[in-house]
Parts: sequence; C-alpha cells; structure tokens
Amino acid sequence: MSVAAQAKSTVFASTGRSVRPRLTGQHRARATELRLLVGDALGVNPGALMAEDPTEDYSPERVATLARICVGEAQVDDRGDEQRARDLLDLALQLQQVALDMHEENLVQRNRRLAECAEGLARLRGLPTSHDLVETACEEIANRAGFGRVTISSVEGNAWKPRKAFFAEADDAWFDDWIGQEIPLQGLTPEARLLTERRPALILDTASTQVHEDIIVEAGSSLSYVVAPVCSRGSVVAFLHADHFPTNRVASEADRDLLWAFADGFARIHERTVLMERVQAQRAQVGAILDTALRSLPDSLGAAPRSGELATRARLQAFAELTARETEVLGLMVAGAANRAIAARLVIAEDTVKSHVKQILRKLGVSNRAQAIARAAGTSTF
Repeated sequence: MSVAAQAKSTVFASTGRSVRPRLTGQHRARATELRLLVGDALGVNPGALMAEDPTEDYSPERVATLARICVGEAQVDDRGDEQRARDLLDLALQLQQVALDMHEENLVQRNRRLAECAEGLARLRGLPTSHDLVETACEEIANRAGFGRVTISSVEGNAWKPRKAFFAEADDAWFDDWIGQEIPLQGLTPEARLLTERRPALILDTASTQVHEDIIVEAGSSLSYVVAPVCSRGSVVAFLHADHFPTNRVASEADRDLLWAFADGFARIHERTVLMERVQAQRAQVGAILDTALRSLPDSLGAAPRSGELATRARLQAFAELTARETEVLGLMVAGAANRAIAARLVIAEDTVKSHVKQILRKLGVSNRAQAIARAAGTSTF
C-alpha cells in the first residue's frame, strides 16, 4: 500500500458535518469577525452565512465560499454604491487570506502528525517480539496522532476479532467483553469492504452508515471513526480502528490517511519481526541439534578421552566459523531439505543457497553434502 493511493480510499456518507481538522482559536476568531462584517455589509443575519458551531463550518473551503459571495455581491450592485463594492471586495481579500492561513495550518498539522507517526513506528521497530508490537501499537498511534481511542483486531477467515485497545480518557471496561469475539465480515459494512478493497475507510456518521452497531455504536458509542487494514503478502490480517471519543469531534480525511500510513508501517515491522522470530527459533533448533551432536562425538568415535577432546574442539572450531545464515542452511540440510526447499523456507534465492552450501563444505573441510550432514549429525569418521 502506498500513501500516494489515498485518493481511492472509501468515504462513507455524512449528515453534513465537516470533516476538517480543528482550527486554532486565532483563525476561528478572525473568521467570526469577518463573518459579522459580511453580514452587516449584506444586510443579512450572520448566522445564515456560517454555522455558530466552529467545529462544523469553519473550514478553508467554507471561508473561501464566503469570499466568493462577497465578490459576487460587489459585481451586481445595482445601486452604484462604490464604497459598498470596495468594502465587499476588501472583505473578500481578507477572507481569502484567512482561508489560505487555514490551509497552511492544516498542512502543518498533518505534517506534524505524520512526523509523530514516523517516530512512533521507529520506536516500534526496536521492540523485540511481535507480541510486544501488538501490545504497544494502539497506545503509540493514539498518543502520536491525537486519537481518543485505537483498537487492533485480527482478521481470521470471514470474521474479525478485537485483540487490544487503548483509550486515552474514556472507560475501556466494556472492550474486555469483546476481546476474542468473532464479528462476521458480511454485508456492506466498511470492514467487509476493507477485506476486498484493502484500503482505509472514513465513516463520517455511524447513524447513516451500515456499521457493526453492536460493538461500534451500542457498546462503543462511536459517532464517527476511521479504519485501516493491516496487510501481509497481499492479504488483510488485521484492522486498526480509531476515533476521537469521548469528544464529539468528527473523524477526518487526515485521520484516515494518518492511520493508513501507520497501518502500512506497522504491517512491515510486524512481518519483519515475525520472520526474525522464526529465524531465531530455527537457529536455536539447529544450535541444539549441533550441540547434541558435538557432545556425542567422543563416544561415537570411540576415541580416547584426550583425542576425543581434541576432536570435539576441532569440530567446535569448524562450526564456529559458520555464519548465522550458514548455520540455518546446515540445519535444514540435516533435516533433509533440498536447496529449493531451503530457499523457500529462508526466503532467499536458490543460487544463494548453493553459495552457502559451498561455504559450509569449505569451512567444515568436507567435499560433499553427505559428509557435511554426517559431520553435523555426529556420525562422520573423519
């Protein structure tokens, strides 16, 4: 997934509430002042121009629209009142400046949140296990991006199961009852569409959108939220949900894009961590096999104690020269895996496996694969 594809993300219907980020008090105050002046100039109720609630209509687009209204009224002034026309054009210029300032502020806020998101992902990259990643991800993105709640759920077959949540302020006791519960992926819910479309969704109003009401509305009391897929090898393996509860702040396109960027980064880190865990487990398994084989060498060779000790030391030194990857390859060779199977297991090219095998033979001082396996298994007589 690339953030460049954000324009294709799903947006579900709204009842008309704005999806723009909150503005600073300075811009709200200036927009309110200009709205009152425009109302006086046009002789209309200022409330008819912009809503009283600053969280709803104080957007750059709304302010720019008000500026265009001023320009239009100045051009159709039949009374020939030049002063009124100049006043309206002056107000239009001021409104356009405020709209530009709002756009700039929104961009600054978005970039700041993206930078915070990147820092959060960098911290997750340093965690040792995939379990730690899942346990920490929700809190990390909530604190970095300013969400009120974030949850992560696994996707298994045609259902999703809530796994972990972080609530910045609200009571999270109700969520415990949902952990591990199967929620069917069916109908036209955003989550069902994510499963096939593999891109995030912005739900502006849960009251006018088909959602999983039992968990999202009835239990969670969410009015608006964003959800992003966590993908691995082309399949959706988890969901990240986020909203601004307990406030009534409406989720925005910026929220959706930010959560998607975090979900994409989280997916890559999680997949890398899981792969490393598998490699470490294989390495430990191979190490145990080699350790057992080396400890049994003196008895199997029937050598005197002194010569047995020398033989063991020689073999230990030979195995110590192997790199971590060569040790993994040797362990799979002992298990009977062919080069192609080893390549698939370690996610490397078959030619790379052949190169590792050559190095193993050279370092162990043997001439063929069978001798290397015999030596690793403790049955070699040379």
